[in-house]
Amino acid sequence: MKTEEKDCWKIELLGVRGSMAVTPKEYQEFGSDTLSIRIQVGETVIFLDAGSGIMYGQAGAENHVLIGHPHLDHLLGLCKWPALGDPSKKMKIYMADHEGMSCQEILHALYGPPFWPIHLEDVSKGLEYVSVKGAFHIGDVTVDVLSGNHPGGVTHYKLSDGKRSLVYAVDSELTEQAERDLLEFAKGCDLLFCDGQLTDEDAEEKRGWGHSTQLQVASLGQKCGAKHTVLVHFDPSSTDVQLDALEQKVKGKYPNSSFGRQGEIRYL
Repeated sequence: MKTEEKDCWKIELLGVRGSMAVTPKEYQEFGSDTLSIRIQVGETVIFLDAGSGIMYGQAGAENHVLIGHPHLDHLLGLCKWPALGDPSKKMKIYMADHEGMSCQEILHALYGPPFWPIHLEDVSKGLEYVSVKGAFHIGDVTVDVLSGNHPGGVTHYKLSDGKRSLVYAVDSELTEQAERDLLEFAKGCDLLFCDGQLTDEDAEEKRGWGHSTQLQVASLGQKCGAKHTVLVHFDPSSTDVQLDALEQKVKGKYPNSSFGRQGEIRYL
């Protein structure tokens, strides 16, 4: 990883849990909040998912929130994110259509009566919704997309600018086809974020849930030539002690991998 420089991307893990936030002290080393990753690219800020961790994410003047899929653990931080109500902040939220509903329709239905008292656009008057149909650009960053294997569908994102690339591929069960697709999509990336919710022991019982094992995704990172693979989306029942032991097991076999921790900062 590069040292901190002006032209680097600053990457901050705001939340790394999957499914549900947790609060007991046995879960604090890896963090309590659900998934959100903040990427500072010059004056632009890109957020990957909007789990409860996004509540602590510092917004820039221009903000782009890329949502993988509309399950609640990836959206629940939006309603209490202070930046959303700041009129000086430009906000765009991106998500592919799901079940025949657009990004705007999904979020308008979720954040509004009877589930929530007000809509997001009532809080953020300049909020824009973007339905993801294919690759797009955010300034100098190209955003490529890949459909993953998860109940209801999921979008994986690859961010690149000609100097570096980052792939965010969580909530994906690695069938043979899904693995082939992701290997090609993530080939040679500098940083790969992958779903590491399951242990090998969990896999058979939870087949079809749309998640992968830690060893599967660490192996995928090695196969695709990723410089480093960071596992996130940890099961809410996994304590720090358990995750520490699992991380050592994975790193022993795949040294260029690690488990993400809330508050961790990297430069790319």
